[in-house]
Amino acid sequence: MRKTDLILAASMLATSTGIADAEEASLWVRTSSGAVLQALAEQYNTTHSDKVTVTQITAEQMVPKLGASIAGGAPPDGAVLDLIYLPTFAASNSLEDITDFVKSVPYAQAMSPSHIRLATYGGKIYGVPALPDASIIAYNTDLFEKAGLDPKKAPASLEEIAADAKKIHALGPDIYGFYFVANSGSWLVYDFLPHVWAGGADILSADGREATVDTPTMRATIAAYRDMWAAGAVHPTARSGNGNNAVEAFASGKVGVLMTGSYIVNLLTSKYPAVKFQVAPIPGPNGGQSSFAGGDSLSLIKGISPAKKKVLLDFVNFYMQPAQQVFITKESGMPPRTDVAGEAYAQFDSRNLVAYDVLAKARTPYTFSSDELFVSRTGPFLNLIQGAIFGTDVDGAIKKAQAEFTRILDRTNPK
Repeated sequence: MRKTDLILAASMLATSTGIADAEEASLWVRTSSGAVLQALAEQYNTTHSDKVTVTQITAEQMVPKLGASIAGGAPPDGAVLDLIYLPTFAASNSLEDITDFVKSVPYAQAMSPSHIRLATYGGKIYGVPALPDASIIAYNTDLFEKAGLDPKKAPASLEEIAADAKKIHALGPDIYGFYFVANSGSWLVYDFLPHVWAGGADILSADGREATVDTPTMRATIAAYRDMWAAGAVHPTARSGNGNNAVEAFASGKVGVLMTGSYIVNLLTSKYPAVKFQVAPIPGPNGGQSSFAGGDSLSLIKGISPAKKKVLLDFVNFYMQPAQQVFITKESGMPPRTDVAGEAYAQFDSRNLVAYDVLAKARTPYTFSSDELFVSRTGPFLNLIQGAIFGTDVDGAIKKAQAEFTRILDRTNPK
């Protein structure tokens, strides 16, 4: 055989061997996060022989479809899903233990604490943060100034918010001091529950197995909201509207304080540049700060091969690097690491740092029945808020919620 033929044969053998050795790992992501994860996967794939293949699943279908694929024995290698569902999947032995990986990376202590907490079950870690967000308040500085309030001083307590809201409403009958999305359990757990956390209480025990609805902090939070509603300071569409109504109302310049999320800074500056506003952490009734840590976590599915596990964990390590954290910030508003503020926000609106800083204090309900408790249109949390704030029997609404929470928890808690 000629020398050139030998060289060509050796080259082809090396190429075929490299192809055979390359791994392709599949990753399901919900559509709300699809574009960012797809872009990150493409960046990874161009610099690595191994590949990550992203499949986007409609957000509402992610949990049932993933559950069905696991039960049917044909799941993806990994999934990026709402962090609130991780305890349920971990308790059902559906996720791969990645404790050693999480504890070994140099940025272990910088990953969003609530995402790690929700990914922990039985002392083992089953997920890492991917695309987090956090709830905050936004307030209209023009309205604050017109109402005689200091636009440079954010409300430090819910009691202060209520007082400010009534002063702002006094500016005119079509000007309102406060807006929250009262008709959605998902929104309420996002922006109402942080008041309770900021006040040092919770609606569930730390392990998620017991309801703790009736606390002085919960009653004080409800009282402040009832006070604003009774005074006419809450925008009328808050009771039945949705998140889109809330942004539009605030952008109109006729709402003083909006309960919202970390996305609001980039949204307002890009779509409603005329609105003068500031943002702040969510306070408790008498002070303190907290937030709902939302967004996505990445988990590996139980039974993944060692080779594919290596690929997906390498992908995690890739997107956790500072350059990719900057990209995530640009595309989705908040990076999953809490130690890269300088790099991640240097080129963006500094108001983003408020949500970024509060992420370390943010919380998420640890529960095995989040949909029934908090999301359902007929669930006990939505009924509690609707009944206690807009109804006449606060004690009855709280008592009913405690009983319903307990009934659901007794049935759904892992044995």
